[in-house]
Amino acid sequence: MTETDAPLWTHTVRFDEAFRGLELTLSADEARRKLIAENFGMIDLHELTAKVVTKGRKSPAGDEVVVDVELNGEVTQECGVSLDPFRHPISSRIDIVVVFQGRAAKGEEEESELSVEDLDQPDVAVNGQIDIGLYVIEALGEAYDPFARKPGAVFEEPDQPREPSPFAVLSRLKGDDA
Repeated sequence: MTETDAPLWTHTVRFDEAFRGLELTLSADEARRKLIAENFGMIDLHELTAKVVTKGRKSPAGDEVVVDVELNGEVTQECGVSLDPFRHPISSRIDIVVVFQGRAAKGEEEESELSVEDLDQPDVAVNGQIDIGLYVIEALGEAYDPFARKPGAVFEEPDQPREPSPFAVLSRLKGDDA
């Protein structure tokens, strides 16, 4: 990733709009694809499209929005075995739960260590906004294998010179012909 903390893609929607339900199709333009490819170490990102569906639901913690991201794209990258460039499709689907700011799990400030339960905590909408673009990048991170293999590429262990056994070395030191 680049040294800046700027997100690779932002597309914000209001929490209340997402709660009522949205269906979006986001496609990365050439400049965005180039930026993303550079940050992920891809040779080229030919296309990147995400279908996003949001729906609201009530929970004991309050209103939540489920963000469903279905990502599809096509990338050129180096084969993890042969280092040859190859082009292939990528796809991923993720669901994220987002709660309105102030309704996240209590005790976050007090807790200094992470626990298994923290992994299931919902994201928090900041300033009443949900950044869908961040979830598209998260889905891309799930889909992209930086060490993908070109179809048919097989790793073959290089021939290694055989090391003599320690006993053969000792017998040569003693002067014995073994």
